[in-house]
This record gives sequence, C-alpha cells and structure tokens, in this order.
Amino acid sequence: GVRRADQPAGPPEMLSLLVAAPPSWYSPARNSLSTHRPWRAAVEMRHLLLRPDDPEVLTLRDALMAKSVEAQLERFQYMNERGQGMWLSQAWEAHAKDAPPGGGAAFLDALTRTESIEAYFVPTIARRQGSPNNPYLNRAASGYHTTIDPRDLARRLMACRSQLAGEWCEQLRILATGEPHERLAEEALLLGLSARAAMRSLLRGLKPLPSRRGMHAFLEAFAKEHSRDLSPAGEPEAAFAALEALPLAIAGEALIDPPLLCAELRNKTHAAGADLAGLLGGTEEEHTRVHASYLETCLRETIDAPSWDRELKKRDQQRQLEASWRVLLRRTGPPPAGPAEGGAAPGRHADMRPILPPSPDGDAGPPPGSSPAP
Repeated sequence: GVRRADQPAGPPEMLSLLVAAPPSWYSPARNSLSTHRPWRAAVEMRHLLLRPDDPEVLTLRDALMAKSVEAQLERFQYMNERGQGMWLSQAWEAHAKDAPPGGGAAFLDALTRTESIEAYFVPTIARRQGSPNNPYLNRAASGYHTTIDPRDLARRLMACRSQLAGEWCEQLRILATGEPHERLAEEALLLGLSARAAMRSLLRGLKPLPSRRGMHAFLEAFAKEHSRDLSPAGEPEAAFAALEALPLAIAGEALIDPPLLCAELRNKTHAAGADLAGLLGGTEEEHTRVHASYLETCLRETIDAPSWDRELKKRDQQRQLEASWRVLLRRTGPPPAGPAEGGAAPGRHADMRPILPPSPDGDAGPPPGSSPAP
C-alpha cells in the first residue's frame, strides 16, 4: 500500500517474522530492557512468567540451598564447631543423594522434625604412640561427644538462605537491566539459567506455528550445539555472539535473521532474570510454611484427638441434662414434701431417683425430688 507522508517509518520488514507471533507468545513490556537496537524499543516484548516448577527455577533453588549449607559449614569451621559441621555435612549428603529437584525446603522441614542428639561422637586425630603392632597399647578411638540440635541448625540455615536470596535477587535485577556492569559474584549461574529459560521460551513459542517450523529447527539445532554455553556454568555471551555472527538463511517459507533472533533472545534473557528475582523473593514464605508445618505437627502430638473429642461430647451431654432439669423446675415449681415434712401424699411413693453427679463447673444438679425430664 501507499504510505502517507506524515506516517513515521516503521522497523525493517524482517521484524515481521517475530512481531506476527500470536498474542499468547508476546505481551507489551512495561520497561525497556534491551539497548542493542534502538528501533526495537517500540516493539519490546516481555512475556516469560516462569512457573515455580520450571527446571530453571528448581535448579536455582537447589543451588541456593547448597550454597547456604556451604556457607554455614564455613562458619562452623571458622568458629571451630567441628561436630556441628560434621553432622550437617553428613545430613546434607544423605538428603541430596535421593532428593528430587527443588528439595531444599524439604531438607529444612526434615531438620525441624529431628530430635536433638545428646551424645554425637566427634573423632580427633591422636598422636602416634608406640609401635602399631604393640598389643598392649590402648587402641580406643580418641575424640569427644557433643550435642547436636537439628532445629537450631535449621534456623541458622534459614537465616543464611534468606541473606543469600536477597543478594541473588539484587544481582538478577542488575542483569535484567542489560546495562554494562562489573562482574557479579554469581553471574555465571544466574545469567546461564536466565539464558536457558529464554531459549526454552523462544522454542516453545515457535513450536506450534506451522509457518515457523524452519526457524524452530534452526534454533533447536543451535541450542543443542551451544548447550554448554546456555547452562548454569556456561558463558551465554559466547552463544549470543555466535548466533549474531551467523548469516541470513531461508528455511522453508521463513527468512531466518540470526542477529534479529539474537536480539530477541537477549530480551527474553533479561525478562527471565526479572522473573527469577521475583520467584526468589518468596524464600521467606517457604520458611514460614516450614515453621507452620512444624508447629502443626507439635500440636497434633500434644493433643490426643479421639480422647479429647470423647471428653467434649461427655461434657455437652452433662450440660444438656442439667439444662433440662432447670427448665422443668421452673415449670412445675418446687418438689413435693418428703417424709420429714409430713410424708408422701396418699397413693404416692417417695422419689428414689439417684442424685446426678456434680458437673465440672461445680453445679450439684437438680434436687432428687423433682420430676423427670420430658
């Protein structure tokens, strides 16, 4: 069609390869994240929204828990608490051997439910005395006993984990801006997970589109070739540079522009970093759930539910019976005089009903001479 003179020039035609995607793939961004191409700011896309059960999120939580245990072991070594460090190291190794992905909170929950160990033996290195083959030497193991409180260890790990989560959130926010910065402490891990999540999101968006099968196959082959760079311990920038250096290609009916795909992959990497930062912000909620689960277990163990229910039903029946006696007395008046006041009426016998036992609140119950409840 003919473009009007007052209409601004649009982006290059190759941008339609990505802009024509369905709304379920893209949504407008709130903040501009990429600065690689100025004209892309008008069509910036931001729709990643990682779920808590995504592989990258589970890997990040496992890395956070492992780093917290490592930091706590270093503190025990610095404070010369050898027994605490040995027990925590053995417990973490046993848990990590069979734990499912993202099982860091389960380890904290297991610690809070473990009883204290009064006599945990901590071996020490003994000096060599005499010949190794001397049968008269005492070969008993040297060491000492210490007390291990797993619940206290869980509280320490939660505090360390919360501190690390805050630091990693700040680093992820820096990476999400896409601006130049100094090398961060955990940049390789955080940027690698963000890049892998971005590539997975890009492939997931292209897969259901029949007209983008060639582009999907191209990106899938590229992701397999550079899987090491797009990993938690890799160098995503090397993969971005390799993708940007590739020439134009045609796959089926689609024109593949590697620099354009690289720019889109960078944008999604920044978006994934922002999503990971938001998910890490829920670490305190995990700790709250662990505390709540432990307190609920303690209450269940303290109160025997069946016996308590029986006692409540018994008290309710007692109160209902006493209330019926009081209502009947108000309707019929006081009971008739007994033998001490002139004997029973002709043709009647004295009331020989048993007296009710006293209620829990101290009420002796209705008098013996009153009429029975209706």
